[in-house]
Amino acid sequence: MSEATIETTPVAEAAPVATSSVGDPFPLGLISFGISSVLLASVMSGMYDATSLTAVLSLALALGFFTELIAGLLHFARGETFPGLVFTIFAGFWLSYALLVQFYSPAVVKAGGDPTNVTGLYLLAWGVMTAYLVIAALRTNKTTIFILGLLALVFLVSAWGTFAGSTGISHAAGYILFVDAIAALYASAAMIINTVWERPVVPIP
Repeated sequence: MSEATIETTPVAEAAPVATSSVGDPFPLGLISFGISSVLLASVMSGMYDATSLTAVLSLALALGFFTELIAGLLHFARGETFPGLVFTIFAGFWLSYALLVQFYSPAVVKAGGDPTNVTGLYLLAWGVMTAYLVIAALRTNKTTIFILGLLALVFLVSAWGTFAGSTGISHAAGYILFVDAIAALYASAAMIINTVWERPVVPIP
């Protein structure tokens, strides 16, 4: 009687976890947002004269628009839709805000009109959009929730101050933005330091 041959099927090896060749662009986006926002907050809060806004916008276009856009596109390349959307959409904010301040509002005033209502609606629209990003961020971490939550508050309070014609309310929005910018810069610093040291050195909530 011939010995039965038992055929064995080789166990398939587990597929290696795909790793992205693109470094984490999140700190880049946070730095770009944080630095641009610190300068904008200094004008919004009344710390510096409104004539300084031109210098703020030049930085905002280089950092707030350009490098945030790069950060967002890199996130999309890594398959990370939420941070990709956040950074690219706010890159669009910085560009549109610069156009609003530099071209639209002066043109309306020169023509004898009042840009207040459209500017208020502009800020309100950004506030509503940021508010639903906060809802999405509830599945991420406390730092992202905090930064986006404060930013939504900045837009909504700014819209309120614009519609009401209240300098005090608009200044309050500037102080909120200042806190938000510091939070973004802290988070970016923590991520960079922890990455380079390859261990948690600076805590990130």
